[in-house]
Amino acid sequence: MDENGKQGRYETVFILRPDLTDEGTKKVTDKIAELIGRFQGQLGASKDLGKRQLAYRISKQVKGHYFQLNYRGTGQVVEELERFLRLSEEVIRFLTVREPQPQSRPQSQAQPQGGAA
Repeated sequence: MDENGKQGRYETVFILRPDLTDEGTKKVTDKIAELIGRFQGQLGASKDLGKRQLAYRISKQVKGHYFQLNYRGTGQVVEELERFLRLSEEVIRFLTVREPQPQSRPQSQAQPQGGAA
């Protein structure tokens, strides 16, 4: 869990085997959405980036079906999602990053002080 139990914003990109049927792909993406919801996460944008050539061969595959997920949740959501992705035979590779929180600048720094030069 996050240090204060707060929800962070995360982005996960994962690559599925290119030989999966549309039904198999939908099964994996539905399971991911259900998993995020089960741990009180909120699924934001979900993008199907299509099939692309891999930069290098992974598990004897030269192509992969890319997906991008943006979601909010605690560290437990990320932990369970990554556990599912790691154990799934359909997933070739994945990467999760925490999106930075917007920083608010103090009022004194927001506007430069006018002065004699």
